[in-house]
This record gives sequence, C-alpha cells and structure tokens, in this order.
Amino acid sequence: MTIWIPDLQQFPGPRYQALAAAIEAAVQTGELPPGAKLPPQRNLAWKLGVTVGTVSRGYMLAEQKGLLSGEVGRGTFVKANGVKADALRPENPGLDAIRLNGPAPIEAGAGEILSLATPGVIELSHNEPSLPDYDALLRRSLQTVAAKSGLQHLLGYSRTLGDPAHRAAAAQWIGRTGLSITADQIIVTAGAQQALAIAISAMAMPNETMMVESLTYGGVHENARQRPVRMEAVAMDHEGMLPDALAAAAKRTGSRLVLLQPTIHNPTTATMSLQRREEIVAIARQHDLTIIEDDVYGFLIRDRAVPLATLAPERTVYIASASKCMAPGLRVGWLAAPPALIERFADVLHALSVNNPRLNQEIVRQWIEDGTADHLVERLREEAMIRNAMAVEAFEGITMRSHPGALHCYIELPPPWRPNDFTAQALTHGVRIASCTSFVPDNRPNPPPWVRISLAPSPDRAQLGEGLRRLRALIERGPDTPRRTVV
Repeated sequence: MTIWIPDLQQFPGPRYQALAAAIEAAVQTGELPPGAKLPPQRNLAWKLGVTVGTVSRGYMLAEQKGLLSGEVGRGTFVKANGVKADALRPENPGLDAIRLNGPAPIEAGAGEILSLATPGVIELSHNEPSLPDYDALLRRSLQTVAAKSGLQHLLGYSRTLGDPAHRAAAAQWIGRTGLSITADQIIVTAGAQQALAIAISAMAMPNETMMVESLTYGGVHENARQRPVRMEAVAMDHEGMLPDALAAAAKRTGSRLVLLQPTIHNPTTATMSLQRREEIVAIARQHDLTIIEDDVYGFLIRDRAVPLATLAPERTVYIASASKCMAPGLRVGWLAAPPALIERFADVLHALSVNNPRLNQEIVRQWIEDGTADHLVERLREEAMIRNAMAVEAFEGITMRSHPGALHCYIELPPPWRPNDFTAQALTHGVRIASCTSFVPDNRPNPPPWVRISLAPSPDRAQLGEGLRRLRALIERGPDTPRRTVV
C-alpha cells in the first residue's frame, strides 16, 4: 500500500499523542482497515519530520488502546479485532487482548487505560530528577525575592544575554566544576535544549556535518533536524567517543564541529577520564574542531574530571542547566563560550525568543547564592546512589552500564529480545522505558539490543523497585510468540 502519512496538525497534544489519535481516527473511518501494515517507524518519522522515538511512543500508545499489534520481524499491524478507544473498559472482553500474559496496564479511576502521559504507569523513560516537595521551597523563595526587591521588575523584558546578576550567579555555579568562566562569557537560556539549539544554529551551516557519539539523546536529533545538519556517528567505548575515531571522522567528512557528553553520557553513562579528555582535546586542536560540550549531568558527580572547556577554552562551547540538578520545570540553562562567539549566539537567541523569563532565573540565582542549589544537588547525589544500587541488584547477572551519580542505567537485552519489542511489552506491563533506537543518530538496520531505564522520575523507591522487578521478570520470560494477523 502507499505509505500512510497522517496530518498531525488536525489532532491536539504532543506529537506522539497526535499520532495515536490519527491512527485511531484512521481505523474508525476504515482508512486503515484490519490487517493493514503501518509504515516502518523510521520511514514515518522521516515523512513527518519527527524523531523515531516520537513515532515509537505513538505506536505504543495506539497498541495500548488495542488498535495495533506488533509482530516480531514483520512490523506493526491494525488488529483484526481492533478495539475502539472508548470501548477499553474493565468489563470489555477486548481488554484481555492487550494484557498479554503479564499484569494488566494500570487503570485510571474511571476504568480507562492510561495514556503515556498518565502518572499511573511506572515512568522510567525520562531523566526527570525526583526531588523534595517544592511547594514550601518556592513559597519561601518568592517571599524572599518580593521582600528584597519586589516582583514587578521581573515581569518585564530582560537583556538578551540575561541580567548581569543572573550571569554572575551562573559563573559562580559553573565554577564548581573546575571551569573558570567570567559572567560576560555566559548567556542565560531556557534550558540546555535551547542552549544546544543556539550553538548548532550559530556554528553549523544548513546541511553541514556535525560529529556526535554513536548513541546520543533525542534532543540532539531534533535540533539537528531543525537546522538541518547531518549527524556523523563516531564510535565510542566505555569512556565515550574514541579519539582515533574522531580524527578519522573529521578527516573523512571535513566536519569542524563535534558534540560531546563527556560526563554521564546519555544513554550509556560513559564518563571520560582526564586522560581521554586530553586526547580528545588534542584531536580537536589538530583538526581545528569546535567542541560543543553538553555537561548537564556533570554536577551529579562529586569528584569529577574537569570539563573539556577547561582544557580547551578557546574552542569549546559549554552547556549546563538547572534541569537535572535543581528543577527541570524552571527551564534555566547556561551557554558559556569564547568571547568571540558571544555576539553571534546572542543574535540567534534574540531571533528565537528575544529573551527569557527573568523570574525563573531569579529563583535559580537565589538558590545558588543562599546554598539551596548545593542542598538540592547533594540530596540528588545521595538518591541517585541508592537508586543505582537498586538497579544493580535488580539486574544482577545481566550486562548493565551504570554510574553511581547517573539518573539512568543502560542494560543489554539477552536474545531473542529486540529493543522496540521489549519496550512495547514493558508498557503493557505498566512500565515505560526508552529503547536504544531513540538514541541512534544514523539509519542502522540492526540497532544494538539495549534499553535505557531512568531511575529518578518515580516518586518513591517502592514504585521504582516494582518497576525494576517487572522488567527483570519480563527479561527472563522472553518475548511473546508472534501472532499472525488473520485478514
């Protein structure tokens, strides 16, 4: 059949939810008849201009609604007895068809199957830190800000680069990593994702090549697509990108831009030693490369190697944020760069958003100066160590990559598991995780059999423990026998 390409603009919500809604509508109208094969995820992602992870989540949500079934080695099909979303009630016999052989998906109070956005599912797919109750903390912070200088002035436009006091606090905070930076080298951004967008837009011409690790998180994929730039996957090992592979890629492609996560890499948790960092910097100087250093997880390690920006300040654009160490919802990040690049970055930021909210920046500044930020980071470090220990125990005997300070771990699935099949079946057991296919920057036909498990978003350790137990049981049970659709 001609590839099915839905118009996601017709459906509300995030794109993965819009895709699931489009599938439901197509099934109801007969546009996707029973037994119809849906497009491969990579093909549809390319046609829609979204990430493979977005399509994967949309397919999983539609499967959870009883509309689709995945068949190992064959693809994803409309179920012959496709269940309409409004029929998914506990008393409906069709519900058993999507329960497989494990626990039923967690149900809402009204009896409906929860969507991917519903907190009832054990959420282990994104690295959102589980931190203390913010209500009292925010009340106190806002009261302090109001008492010192009032709130009115924070509701107007700020300078494009950020207020001087906010940039100074950022320089003080970043200095804890061993990177000595001045306030005038910092731009305050709406999180690390915006900082990355600024760096890529300013440093790369359209369709230019940017070198990245052979696995990298979805935000890199999305930013690369928006510019657009071509991503060149560079081999890595347990410490991250290999210096020789970087040199070879630079020579082969002519690229002069490399994006690295040297500390607690997402998804593998690889962390570069000082020697590896020095080797990478030597290659960068040899080939005149500009380094974009994504260091959002760097604050989670007490004794860490210095940032690449410390070793090569003349050629490194450094990115950090408050999202992974204080509070993700504040959307405060920082981009530190050589002085010659600041004006170029400021132009891109102004084009993107003119400037960023001052109130959130003021809260973060206060937390840095009064010690709240240090307290939050220390608490998160302790919690990360405990949760990593839980994962090590849960997956004993299974190949796993982890770091005591990481908010996630990376596990290898034993055969015959495939990563997308495992994540789909894990969701039917009430646990949501991320397949390695969300992190592959090229069109690799046979992705490695790994999945990423986030350890932080579950609100309590008991829920995390239950999620890990279900995943271990699913690994040991093995995939369900493929069922052919009868048309």
